[in-house]
Amino acid sequence: MHEGAPTPTTRRVLTGCAAVLSTLAVLVPAAHANGFARPPHPPPSVDTTYGGLIRGLDRRAIRDATLDEGAHVATVTYRNGRRAVVRYPSADTTLPMRMVHDGVDVSIARGSSGAVVLLPLLLGLAFALVIGGALLNRRRRTADAPANAAAAASGLRRDVGLAVAPDARFSDVAGCDEAVEELAEIVEFLRTPERFARLDARMPSGLLLTGPPGTGKTMLARALAGEAGVRFYAASGSEFVEKYVGVGASRVRELFKRAVASAPSVVFIDEIDAIGGGRSEHDGNGETAQTLNELLVQMDGFGTSAHVVVVAATNRPEILDAALLRPGRFSRQISVGLPSEEGRRSILAVHGAAKPLADAVDLDAVAATTGGFSGAQLAELLNEAAIMAARENREAIDDDHLREGLRRVLAGPKRKSAPIAPGELEKIAYHEAGHVVCAELCEHHENAQHVTIDPRGNAMGFALFGHQDRALHDEEHLREAMIASLGGRAAEQLVFGRVSSGAKNDLEKVNAIARAAVTEYGMSTRIGQFVGDERRLSNQTKALIEREVEGLVASAYADALALLESHRAELDAVAGRLLEARELERVDIVTALG
Repeated sequence: MHEGAPTPTTRRVLTGCAAVLSTLAVLVPAAHANGFARPPHPPPSVDTTYGGLIRGLDRRAIRDATLDEGAHVATVTYRNGRRAVVRYPSADTTLPMRMVHDGVDVSIARGSSGAVVLLPLLLGLAFALVIGGALLNRRRRTADAPANAAAAASGLRRDVGLAVAPDARFSDVAGCDEAVEELAEIVEFLRTPERFARLDARMPSGLLLTGPPGTGKTMLARALAGEAGVRFYAASGSEFVEKYVGVGASRVRELFKRAVASAPSVVFIDEIDAIGGGRSEHDGNGETAQTLNELLVQMDGFGTSAHVVVVAATNRPEILDAALLRPGRFSRQISVGLPSEEGRRSILAVHGAAKPLADAVDLDAVAATTGGFSGAQLAELLNEAAIMAARENREAIDDDHLREGLRRVLAGPKRKSAPIAPGELEKIAYHEAGHVVCAELCEHHENAQHVTIDPRGNAMGFALFGHQDRALHDEEHLREAMIASLGGRAAEQLVFGRVSSGAKNDLEKVNAIARAAVTEYGMSTRIGQFVGDERRLSNQTKALIEREVEGLVASAYADALALLESHRAELDAVAGRLLEARELERVDIVTALG
């Protein structure tokens, strides 16, 4: 049998297609006679694709449109007098509002039931033809599959191209005043570019926001576009990463094309480290390298006359490629760090403005005890407090709700059904009491504000300490942090003569502190002022580092044991109160310690 000759299976499929076509030949004229008008054929020069419709909206080239929401068909009239009939996706439910926003005269025509009957027949015909074509062209289809998949994946999200000015303002962002000041001049550049052009001043076209997760980088970018009143194009770095080479680069080109066409505008790329990681000589010509190269080219392709500002965000700036950070690209880096106590107070005020807080609520006290919290964690704290108040059918949020919200953010909700064997509760009480007593006896360590033996999340108990905002940590601070963390295991060893698995997280924390002191802060007398990549060290040096870390941990554990041995009465008092009340606040801890 010749390769091109149809097989029996193929002949049966084609015979079925012919039968469907014969049926449609009867149904379509009948449907036309019953009032189902065939859509007029548009002129050849009119783009009848959905993408053409979107581009026409962006250019404000459409005068009026009639939408058949039943058949998902739009009949549009362009301002040059040409008409087009376009099918749009059923998932696009916002098309009428976007048309009205762009000044299009929109009317809605509901499709009748006959069209609903006809549509499945047409889909059945299309399905049959696809199967027949696949059987006849199996080899060619297999060879072209990667190219077809790449072509299908080459488009950006449609909503990226329909961006509008956000509602966010700088007043909605708190706790990062320095970053807001840096962005304020960019707003002026977007609003009044001629003011800077008179002095031949060129504003940076690329801004890089760096900082831990949850500190408000995305909100700052939205507020920048909102204050300037310009379009906001947002995309994630992962949206440009595909397995097909060239897809990411085409998406970058499309994004910048849309931004320049609607300038002034702001382009925001979140998690840019997904495509902007440092390149090496082994990267070759892969997809990620091509995408990054295209991003570099596009940022060089428009000058200040385009009035487009590119904002990127990452919490790992150290891994970015050096070419991204050179002048002319992301040369201006704005650090968005964890908020200070004053910043936390402002964030709580912003997120608590719409919530009914009781008159006795003290947000200053919450701000003082949430050191190290990000803005997202503070917002979640207030939300958890509101949920607890609603669960109790209260009219306002009080301090108890805020305290419970804080504990839920740190450790999760209470686990009332957690399995606890006989005698384990006493071990947990002494473990937590050991943390509390060691922290009280260390001169520079923050005191415990709350301690509980009620299981929460993965923790069978936990102690909440105060937190003082620090920019620097000396050797004494780090050593006391290790002693307080090892106080729980030391209490188990002292009281019961053996340790348990409850100190797993404590040991991870202590070893991380000791390793950082040796390899990052240069605080070891044996290693010296060494700071570098441990992977490039000799085996002898690595072994020396391990012994030094082990020595620091062992020394801190010995100090914790010595403190608790000399203050056994206080340890027993705190553990006894914990077994009675299950949880203690600061005033109860002070009473137990005498």
